[in-house]
Amino acid sequence: MPKKNRTPSTTPHQDHVRPDLVSWQRLVSVALLTGAVRHIGVLLAGLAVTWWQHD
Repeated sequence: MPKKNRTPSTTPHQDHVRPDLVSWQRLVSVALLTGAVRHIGVLLAGLAVTWWQHD
């Protein structure tokens, strides 16, 4: 029985044209956001320790 509604593997799909670019942009933005949040957390922890040890 022949298979129906199949596209040949040689034709590129439109939804697979740019996912690499989008995934790289998403990875870079998530990495930058994660780094910023970590820096803010370290600064807040340092301020909390400084305030806690203040006499």
